[in-house]
Amino acid sequence: GQQVRPDAVRVLAPSAAQVALSKVGAASASRPATRPLLQCLEAGPFSPAMIEAAERALAAAGLPEGSWVRTKQELAAQFAVVLGPFSSRDALQDKRGEIGRLRLPVEVLELPGAVAGATPQAGLALGRYDSREAADTALAGFNQRGVRSARVVMLRAAGSEARLRAENATPEQAEQLRSFSAAALGAGFAPCAPTLR
Repeated sequence: GQQVRPDAVRVLAPSAAQVALSKVGAASASRPATRPLLQCLEAGPFSPAMIEAAERALAAAGLPEGSWVRTKQELAAQFAVVLGPFSSRDALQDKRGEIGRLRLPVEVLELPGAVAGATPQAGLALGRYDSREAADTALAGFNQRGVRSARVVMLRAAGSEARLRAENATPEQAEQLRSFSAAALGAGFAPCAPTLR
């Protein structure tokens, strides 16, 4: 019922389809390329406090306003059931082997310091969770399986991050963005991450 002009659709035999495709290919090959291949590049993530400094750096470099857009993504808090931190690499490996014998998944990660600004230390995560409740439930399950020294930690508080995106950069603009370096842009511009739809 939603087909537009169903009478215009024709089913071709394989040989006729090959002939039609070769004609289309020949026509497009003889046509000169009129539009450059556009690229999507982005820089970030930036905290809300840093995004304006990054935009000022782009403007100071002579990039025209409107050649980039600011994107924002809300981030949910993230929790993990963890073991550690460990004082040495050997202690971490010993615990990793112990957990492996229980046939539990494990991931090495940097645990946030107990005090703001403290150096992160290596630990082991048994799982990551979107809520404290889910992490507490998982912890109870790990305790039943014999893991006694695990605890729940918040890996990331809820918040937001921003990126600067040049969605339709010409090859010349892409080269300029990739070569542009400023402390405010961190690692600089790279191909855009695929977006989920």
